[in-house]
Amino acid sequence: MMILVGQLDSPFVRRVAATMSHYDIAFDRHVLSVFGDRDEVMRLNPLGKVPALIIDEGETLVDSAVIIDYLDEIAPPERRLTPSAGPGRRNVLRLATVAMGISERAVQLRVETVRRPAHLQSEEFIDNYRRSIRDSLDYLERETETPWSTGETLSQADFSATAALTHLSAKVEEFADLRAWPKLAAIRETGEALGAFKSNPFMEG
Repeated sequence: MMILVGQLDSPFVRRVAATMSHYDIAFDRHVLSVFGDRDEVMRLNPLGKVPALIIDEGETLVDSAVIIDYLDEIAPPERRLTPSAGPGRRNVLRLATVAMGISERAVQLRVETVRRPAHLQSEEFIDNYRRSIRDSLDYLERETETPWSTGETLSQADFSATAALTHLSAKVEEFADLRAWPKLAAIRETGEALGAFKSNPFMEG
């Protein structure tokens, strides 16, 4: 059975876990923290990042986008969250990439404001991270359709947005209220109601 490494408070780990559940791919979890279990994480990924996925052949895949690309290869075609080619595929990947970029900025912001001593914090970095998050939310709000990100069809853009927005609202206080981005707030609420996310709740952090 495949083993997914990482904690579900990571939006990168959680979007992989939810995708695997949506595809009905069985997996075990190895709960490791990039801070508390750094040496063990680095043995799996020299960059010291999660998720990692140990597949049945013993190979270890790293980076959530790479892992999801592999999952799309083995998923039943009718269940795949990312189109195989064409403008539809590019649109899903574009929106999912921006959503995950929000998560990257949120992590950087927390490292700078929570983990770094106050006298070493950079106001320039902090302001840039906040602006990047806000600009990216504005971009996704403009580009998002209804009821799902690309219209009528559930896609990886929705899974990525759900994971990213739940993480952001929980971890960055100034973005706890997403009402300024109503389409995104609706995507998050509807996404969290899916069985794939209910079975992989935001936790462990």
